[in-house]
Amino acid sequence: MEHQGRVRLKDVAAAAGLSSATVSLILNGMSDRFPPATIVRVRETAEALGYTPNVAARSLRTNVTHTLGVLTDNILTTSSGYPMIQGMQDAAWERDFLMLFIGVDSDPDRRAKAIAELQARQVDGLLVGAMYHRSVDVGPLPAGLPTVGYNAVVPGVACFVPDDRGVGIQATQLLVDHGHRRIVHLTEFPTDGLARELRIQGFEKVLREAGVTEARVHRLATESRTAPSDVAERAALEILSGPEPPTAILAFTDLFAVGVYRAARQLGVRIPEDLSVVGIDNRAHVAEELRPGLTTLALPHYEIGKLAADRVLDALELGDPIPQETVLVPFTMVERDSVAPPR
Repeated sequence: MEHQGRVRLKDVAAAAGLSSATVSLILNGMSDRFPPATIVRVRETAEALGYTPNVAARSLRTNVTHTLGVLTDNILTTSSGYPMIQGMQDAAWERDFLMLFIGVDSDPDRRAKAIAELQARQVDGLLVGAMYHRSVDVGPLPAGLPTVGYNAVVPGVACFVPDDRGVGIQATQLLVDHGHRRIVHLTEFPTDGLARELRIQGFEKVLREAGVTEARVHRLATESRTAPSDVAERAALEILSGPEPPTAILAFTDLFAVGVYRAARQLGVRIPEDLSVVGIDNRAHVAEELRPGLTTLALPHYEIGKLAADRVLDALELGDPIPQETVLVPFTMVERDSVAPPR
């Protein structure tokens, strides 16, 4: 069956020998009142003609666009961004929703304008997030628009964030359970991120409960023009060359761990025989390619994206308000070969 030009609803109705109203109801999922044979006839005719619904027109009728607005910083260009976006996309596709992204920097006026633009396009729900775990204040949010924060603490709404205190506990407990006492947590100087201090809290909690006094936190300054692995390498050379060097290093990220590996190689320090190393990220093409493979904790970015989108979609489906809460999403331990008991 061929048809010239865009196939309209009335074309399907004419070909099926039915009224446009009947065809519209069936194709919009309101087919309970019609015989099964009629439903099949309409759907087969629409498919044969290549009919696709006019989404804009349907949105005007129903006031529902089946679109989620996503406000980001530069998350789309980062390694952490892809799995979060994939999680949102999977949740959206499962319920026939699409996503509309707007990327903005930290300028509050631009953020407010971005939210206004998304609202003007009649998105049904809103996701607000960040590249790394931090606080994001976007100002007043649209009343009545289901909104959730992802990978960020957003005032006034439910937020899904990585359990960074928990990951500090998990990683440190692993090292303590292997018998390590001289442990260094190699981390960064304060930034506007929340992960650093939360991980330190977890690190210190385990040490305090285990009665470990030889461990310490070493903060290093990361420069925008210097690779984190290079900064970590310089710090690790100093740490490992000092008196009573650590038997284990917990790196703030896998890239910091790369620097530790380089320093250890230069000094003839064997991993894990002389030094155990734990990273955080499970960064693609890094942790598994180091030799020996790096034991690390995988950031739950996919889970954060999917859980956040599902929460908005659930609210839209059920018509219930979203309770204001902070949901801590756990990391996953990925054990490889970089941890062993101290000699």
